[in-house]
Amino acid sequence: MTVMGEQSSPSSVSSGCGKTLTLHSGTYTTTVNGQQRQYTLTLPQGYNPSEPYKLIFGYHWLGGTMQDVVSGSYYGIQPLAGNSAVFVAPQGLNNGWGNSGGEDITFTDQMLSTLEDALCIDKTQVYSMGWSYGGAMSYALACARPNVFRAVAVMSGANLSGCSPGTQPVAYYAQHGVSDSVLPFTLGEQIRDTFVKDNACTATNPPAPAAGSGTHIKTEYSGCSSGHPVWWVAFDGPHEPLATDAGASSSWTPGQIWSFFSQFSLFKYASEIFKEVLMGVERMENLGILAIWSLNTLYL
Repeated sequence: MTVMGEQSSPSSVSSGCGKTLTLHSGTYTTTVNGQQRQYTLTLPQGYNPSEPYKLIFGYHWLGGTMQDVVSGSYYGIQPLAGNSAVFVAPQGLNNGWGNSGGEDITFTDQMLSTLEDALCIDKTQVYSMGWSYGGAMSYALACARPNVFRAVAVMSGANLSGCSPGTQPVAYYAQHGVSDSVLPFTLGEQIRDTFVKDNACTATNPPAPAAGSGTHIKTEYSGCSSGHPVWWVAFDGPHEPLATDAGASSSWTPGQIWSFFSQFSLFKYASEIFKEVLMGVERMENLGILAIWSLNTLYL
């Protein structure tokens, strides 16, 4: 569901808008390069086929499953979405995202095609997120499909699923633990810097919390090209998806990712309101000109 009052332009909505619902929440199978692939689809409550929704992919970690992502409420993002998004949890081959020959990119392309044909999706609001291997896959999608994904969120990721070509800007969120012994902190920094460069951000050396501090530090890069922010969160912790500060009862991760993603729908809403205001001003100016012309005609 879009922001109240927001209208998506015809070119930005999928062909599934207005169609009778044929896909429902559940698990689906598709054939990709001769292999059976599966994904789980979660529709928002009260799905309206005439309302364009965000589309959010959640990729599992090595050894994880699509059901793990679903049962974890898509890394805790689903409750924050407030029925504004369609969620998808794909299943990796051998419970990973090796992306051999780009097969997992192709799988994602096929899911996108199916979902956009059957559901009402705002094509300017497509996102990907994942932890560990799932983060690597989200990074690979940012590299390979920069004109499809509005933003990605990479939790404790690395370059494991490839990055081709990786030369165009994409809004990029990433977080990494300073004590990560599975995918060391420096690997997260390396892939972050791909988009610091591609997004034309001002290169910097962001601060990181000391080990044992129980804190996190967020850096929002400056100078990035319009619409392509980079957020980097370094946290005191190991290889984990839902980092929590010392003494806190819940993780700050879902809120940070949702804040990062949702800024783009709010930006779009504000832009369209501004356009409406300009159109209103133009209409008022035209009415003023017409009124002056009418008076001149009347008294001449």
